Amino acid sequence: MSELQASTVLRKTEAGINGIKQRDPLLTPKLRMLLIVVDGAKSVAELLKPLPNPEEARQMLAQLLDAGFASIVDAPKPAPQPTPAPTQAAKPKDNEPDATLTAAMRRATHLLDNLLGPDSESLCLQIERCTSSAQLNAKIIEISRIIAAMRSEKKAAEFLLAATS
Repeated sequence: MSELQASTVLRKTEAGINGIKQRDPLLTPKLRMLLIVVDGAKSVAELLKPLPNPEEARQMLAQLLDAGFASIVDAPKPAPQPTPAPTQAAKPKDNEPDATLTAAMRRATHLLDNLLGPDSESLCLQIERCTSSAQLNAKIIEISRIIAAMRSEKKAAEFLLAATS
């Protein structure tokens, strides 16, 4: 397969969704966790940004494509449009996350609380400090590694899937 472009957007195929649910033996834990964050909206560059070894992850994305667990989204991402200057009434406060980010943070902290109980407090505080979706996704991936060490790979993957869906 040719080199993946940074702007390429990937999505899970039906085989990929079933592979995650049924723990397909072709999906190693690393491949499975990477496939979980493939969402049909993020570019390859956005998927690789929070990962510790982007070149290895790029190769793994190519493996997911070759195996049929992921596919390239046909429609190109729209070019960013300049945003008009917000009016005084519509201007959000700098330290106030948008509603989508707030809901995602609540979901992640709720999942952590259910999974770890009182041990989740410091991790929940880290999630609540996130100021962007990219930062939150990176934190969720980091926390899934902690869960793998504390509980199991299975619990970590379940958390990652639920927190990023």
